[in-house]
Amino acid sequence: MIPQEERSITYYTVTLGDLTREGDALAEIITEDEVGTIQQHMLRVPAGLPGERVTIAVEAAPTPRPGRRRRHWKQRPPRIWITEIHEASPLRVQARCPVFGTCGGCQLQHLRYNEQLTWKQNMVASLLREVGHFTELPLLATLACDDPWHYRNHMRFSVNRAGQPGLTERGSHRVLPLEECPIAQSQINQALNILSQHENVRPQVLIRCGAASQQLLLQPTPPPKIVEQLSEAGLDVHTETIEEALGGEIFRIRPSSFFQTNTAQAEKMAQMVLNGILSGEEEKAERLTIVDAYCGVGTFALLLARHVGKVIAIEEAPSAIKDAQWNARNTENVEIIKGKVEAMLPGLAARIDGFVIDPPRAGCQGEVLQALIENPVARIVYVSCEPSTLARDLDILCHVHPTYQLRSIQALDMFPQTAHIECIAVLERIESV
Repeated sequence: MIPQEERSITYYTVTLGDLTREGDALAEIITEDEVGTIQQHMLRVPAGLPGERVTIAVEAAPTPRPGRRRRHWKQRPPRIWITEIHEASPLRVQARCPVFGTCGGCQLQHLRYNEQLTWKQNMVASLLREVGHFTELPLLATLACDDPWHYRNHMRFSVNRAGQPGLTERGSHRVLPLEECPIAQSQINQALNILSQHENVRPQVLIRCGAASQQLLLQPTPPPKIVEQLSEAGLDVHTETIEEALGGEIFRIRPSSFFQTNTAQAEKMAQMVLNGILSGEEEKAERLTIVDAYCGVGTFALLLARHVGKVIAIEEAPSAIKDAQWNARNTENVEIIKGKVEAMLPGLAARIDGFVIDPPRAGCQGEVLQALIENPVARIVYVSCEPSTLARDLDILCHVHPTYQLRSIQALDMFPQTAHIECIAVLERIESV
């Protein structure tokens, strides 16, 4: 590794521009090369806010070492950080985390919480216009998290060579040892504090916590003496599964199964999904067949099953399928199908009344959208963790192949202090189709 003092660091005093989608502030700098050519560069500055006058340090990325691995080397962007704030934004607040701006986990701790909500709403609106080509936006205000701290029920901590758990530095693989994370649930921080006193097994430590059950899931399984220490601290330690309550249902969760990371906001999301699917359909709800795509452990499927005639839940992850089957073991009107949504949906689309979809960040596969266009359903509730791919998919469903009308879209702040944005969109079939 090249020593810090041998790397090239240049300082610039700049006025910061808008925040990017990733939550960085833009900074324009002008440089001159060896032959006198003037060049303009746009840099992304972590932990900055629009309008601030700051001095930034720009550290050039290391060059590749000679040898066989040179051809596999990829140029990394320069490391950038603020060294001095000359004129602070009135929207700036003191970040709670001592490694904020260096850690890659949070991007917005320095921005007032109400302004975080506004920024997320504006970002969704911008993407709907630019990517989704919407001119009129049925966009609702961002739904706030009641407590924007200590909300995460699932954390993966990297472990360094000394066995210390922590989070990785932005843009690198270096682990920042931590004893507490301000967005993690208090029980997770209790466990992290104890684990930090011991040498942990690389490469990661996973900790999940049931907000309702208070059960703590740790992987890999700690040695007996650490389990004893955790138990003496009042933590209910589990190593295979934990239980969590949501919407009045109990869910079993394994280490690798998907479950919403913010339980309090997941309660609001679940109600929004139910309202989106059932609004105006209450009288005939018991005759409806609804698909819960990318169903995970069956969260939406079980909640929908109380109200509709049948739920078809689709999931490909084996661990999540096992949990979904256990969670739905006493629910007769839920059918769980193992497979990829894009492979299963075309054969099911003709007999579906409504569709709940919560895809990964990449959005829907083309086959999924095509099945919904060729066999339109009355209503779709699209839960998205990435508004850019949501806007792309809505453009296909509403404009490229005008099959549906966007009735409403709402950002839900599932991840306060970060640039991540969750959205719930409700679409209705155009009657003439």
